[in-house]
Amino acid sequence: MAKVTIPGYICEISEEEKEELEKLLFNFGKARRRAYSMKRKGYTKSEIERILQDEICLNSRYISDAYHSVKDLPPHVTFGGLKNQRLREKGKISKEEYHRRRNSIVISRGEKSKKGNLNIRLTERMELRINTGHKKWIYPKVYIPKKYLEKYGHLLYGSAPYTVLIKRRNDGGYNVCITVEVQTEVKEGKRVLALDINAGHIDFAVVEKEEPKVVSVGRVELHETQYVRKGKRKYRIHQAVDKIGNIAKHYDADVFVGKLNTGSFNSNNRKANREVKNMPQHKFRKTLKKLERRGIKVEEKSEKNTTKVGEKITPLVGLDVHKCSAIAFALKCISYNLFRKLITLLSGVTSNEGDGSLRGRRKRGKRANRPCSGHKLWTAPQSGYPAMPGGWGLSFLERLRAGLTCIRVNVC
Repeated sequence: MAKVTIPGYICEISEEEKEELEKLLFNFGKARRRAYSMKRKGYTKSEIERILQDEICLNSRYISDAYHSVKDLPPHVTFGGLKNQRLREKGKISKEEYHRRRNSIVISRGEKSKKGNLNIRLTERMELRINTGHKKWIYPKVYIPKKYLEKYGHLLYGSAPYTVLIKRRNDGGYNVCITVEVQTEVKEGKRVLALDINAGHIDFAVVEKEEPKVVSVGRVELHETQYVRKGKRKYRIHQAVDKIGNIAKHYDADVFVGKLNTGSFNSNNRKANREVKNMPQHKFRKTLKKLERRGIKVEEKSEKNTTKVGEKITPLVGLDVHKCSAIAFALKCISYNLFRKLITLLSGVTSNEGDGSLRGRRKRGKRANRPCSGHKLWTAPQSGYPAMPGGWGLSFLERLRAGLTCIRVNVC
């Protein structure tokens, strides 16, 4: 199943209906803020919904949808946007305008048993039947492009559940987004395309599933997504996702992306903090899901320890650390046992082990109390003995050294 968002807007609404819709937007925004505040204080979901039903004039479905919209938000969220808050602090917008901008959306999730959506439903006459509370209904007319109606219209009249989002525009109009699940055939590929997301670029590696053989590595440049306006950033992210989809189709590969928590990143380097926190990795992961409509499997997995392994592979392979991290992530996605074995193989041996000296022999003299200088990844035997074929995983690492296809994609 893949989620498809159908765009539209309210094209005809009376003054009375508009007043009722504004009341609904205000109450729903208040419910979202109260739910977020109570959740941060430790209230449970059932307690929040019970309290909000007594405080706010909304039915239980709206209250549940308000809680669901904020339950995954990080701490210290500014509802309405930090920009509007700064405008209000400087006195550039009035208090009423600031409250109006804070309460700009309403969300209603659907259920299959309720014929699509109970609170906000699309009728056959292209009207939105909106429940504004106290058994009041309004019926504004909505416009949906013809190409979407021809392709997904059969899913909007009760045969499938759908989610409706209404958002007020700056000019006073209202946009409507209807999200519906579409049945798609996602075929499992023969290879794995692992992504390593960084500030300004995404490195990837394509690895065979049956045999740990790297087919290709490369990079997608995304420097314009760091410091750019919101609309252009969204456009560049979609461009990058389309490029990755083309690469995955070409190599018949499944796409794997790591789960990052950039909000908890904290460094003494202010520039590094700014770059990492400006990474649009959450929006990128959400946009990657659209590849499922093209039959490409997309999955999120933890990439813990892949960077450390990539740093150890780098001097052996001759690639940069980001591409080696993508290779390590691909191996982890294929087989966790293989990934653990690679960590063991790269754990290293002491530099004097190649000539047969005992490991851990204590030295006397002035250097006895000095800390160990560390371990080398691999050292050729110094006593004339040939290297064991396949010893310490070198058969795999030798395949990484040569014959790799490197792709560099500029999103522009």
